Amino acid sequence: MAHDPSRAPLAANVKYSQDNVPLQIGDALWATASSIGTYRHFFADPESGDVGVIAVVYENGVAGILIARLKVENHLITEAEQFFAHDPNGSAAYEKAGKPNPLWLKPIPPELRQTREALEQAAYMYYEAISKNDGRGIYAFTDDCERTEDGVLTTNRPRPQNYGHSDSDISDFTMMPCKQQYALGFLGFTTGCRDRRYLVVDVERGAILASAFLDFDGTVTEMDLTDGRKWKVPPYFMTPRTNMSNEAYRVENGTIRLIEMTMYEVPFNITSPYVKP
Repeated sequence: MAHDPSRAPLAANVKYSQDNVPLQIGDALWATASSIGTYRHFFADPESGDVGVIAVVYENGVAGILIARLKVENHLITEAEQFFAHDPNGSAAYEKAGKPNPLWLKPIPPELRQTREALEQAAYMYYEAISKNDGRGIYAFTDDCERTEDGVLTTNRPRPQNYGHSDSDISDFTMMPCKQQYALGFLGFTTGCRDRRYLVVDVERGAILASAFLDFDGTVTEMDLTDGRKWKVPPYFMTPRTNMSNEAYRVENGTIRLIEMTMYEVPFNITSPYVKP
């Protein structure tokens, strides 16, 4: 909030980016952040020196959702990667919640903790389910799995609510549990899920903060859902688009229990400066 990079323990060669664009420290949100909101969800991986957060930050008085990852080596920040969703409605939902679901912060008993490789595999399979969503996959969700998207609950709702850019004929989607949603094959208009990365792997809490690009090339305009319905894809997805997906997962015994997604549009087919060509 002080707009003063000299106050941060930055390495001389720190690598900094916002929304996948390499920048100089002091640019972008460094210059425009005006206050910090109430909602903050931290992730920590002491073994690798990675720390992350999903939080509400106000930019010149307007709320947005910040997703940030820092790499710390020898007590200095060597990488500072941040994403900022200009989403006042999502920010308001987060601020209304005030804090993460308490289950996110509950440590996994040591004897039940999984390896970081196992947690990464759970995130990988989730992205596989998105990219190959034909309704015939193996979907590793607990029966009571809960997913929020930009602060809004999108599973197991008591009443129907329109989902994303879809219209009312698919509104019952938000009343379904995670596994039933994916078994419907509803997300089959996603034509790519690439540059998958695992930003922070929090073994102690079975949590992983992940990132990927979701591509919609506009070629899928109609789908046959597994319940027999024929569904017309919303016009939003009929032109080439890419969405930046940053998602957190709480994994218990290899199965996803909680999902916290943030997503916003970025230039079509963009790549990350942290992914080697």
